[in-house]
Amino acid sequence: MSRRTPALVAIAALAAASALVGSGAAAATQHQHPSRTTHSSPPSVHIEARAAKPSGSVGVFGAQSGSFQTVSGVNGAKAHKTAVVTVASNDAVASAINPVGGNDSLLCTEGQTIFQVQGLRTTPHLRGSGIDASAYTGEGGAGYDFFCYSVAVHHRFALATADSQGLLQLIRKNGTWKIDTRVQFPGLNDAGQPHLPGWIDIRDHRTPATLFDTVAIAPAPLPNGTFLAVTVDREDGDDTVAVVKGVGTAKPKVAGAVTDHVLASDVSRFGASDVAFLPGSPNKALIATKNGFAVLGLGDPTHPKIRHKRNIAAAHGPVDPSSITISSDGDHVAVAIGNRVYTYKNVLAAIKHGAPFKPQRSFRLATGADETVADVKYTANDTLAVLHGPSSTPTGWALTLVKKVPQGHHVIKGSTATTAPEAAGSLSVWPPA
Repeated sequence: MSRRTPALVAIAALAAASALVGSGAAAATQHQHPSRTTHSSPPSVHIEARAAKPSGSVGVFGAQSGSFQTVSGVNGAKAHKTAVVTVASNDAVASAINPVGGNDSLLCTEGQTIFQVQGLRTTPHLRGSGIDASAYTGEGGAGYDFFCYSVAVHHRFALATADSQGLLQLIRKNGTWKIDTRVQFPGLNDAGQPHLPGWIDIRDHRTPATLFDTVAIAPAPLPNGTFLAVTVDREDGDDTVAVVKGVGTAKPKVAGAVTDHVLASDVSRFGASDVAFLPGSPNKALIATKNGFAVLGLGDPTHPKIRHKRNIAAAHGPVDPSSITISSDGDHVAVAIGNRVYTYKNVLAAIKHGAPFKPQRSFRLATGADETVADVKYTANDTLAVLHGPSSTPTGWALTLVKKVPQGHHVIKGSTATTAPEAAGSLSVWPPA
């Protein structure tokens, strides 16, 4: 049984918001049925170019008709297409590149299969038929199907959302991702059966949230060697962040949660574009909010806090952010809202001392009336990768590389043509900032 009828398509909401910005009207939403995740043909890879030697930087992002585009050279002046990975129909919503080595990636498709791409830096190709998570239907509540909307990777472990009250932990062995059967969560699911291995249960009195659709893992361990992760539910007024501790071990569990209606959003719901950890930090992060962003306080994981909220006065009226990213020095943030990228500095002082964020500037990548920015991601050398295009059509989109953004005088470099992603949040890059 399907857990719900329609699933929100984030990029459609973003398109609606962008289209309405000029008139100052409130953003509208569009919906699709999860049954679109079913596909009759097997996943495929179309190689566009073969790398003579391993690329020094790569990217993955959603494109049209259930395809993920892989590219190389995202640290440079222009990204170069390497392959198109087609895994489903109209539902390529999230990717996560392994931060160690950058040669493999996990993909989410709004369905019950999590796909793995290998050879990103040489010849991208699918490995096997993917990880089948259909058995986890019902784990997050009675009648909750498994819909993967987000995935996060940290070297040998990963987390995938299920559009329900839990996460699936994966582990990488011998170059292949598998469900982490070491995780044996106590208790019974709503069907009265023991939880399946690998499932992290979030059903808890500390949060009423039921639809966790984004997830991010801290880039560095805590002093005790364990990692934190955060997962977010922005649907149906739940507006909750849950913190999971011990991820990657055999005993991950929810540490705490915070509900704040400033997290409500019609745009930033899938992928991992709504949370940005400071590079190299075990517990410092920013989170997208209604019309802006804020500090996500994780100093005490049992009592997370949303602090130092910063609203952004977007041109022509309020529009929710679609993506947020932090520079390599941890002190500069770029936020995609509507048709513009907004940049701020003083992030470190804001997180540590509550000092105000300092605006730098905002800029557009194109001048079309219906232009929208779906994703922004900093690479290790602070090149800003921007996925953008017209909200009214799936064609005419591009991945554009922008230099010198943290310095406050951005330089727009080359653009790589692509098609519209299904949702905001599909872009991942390596090496990350």
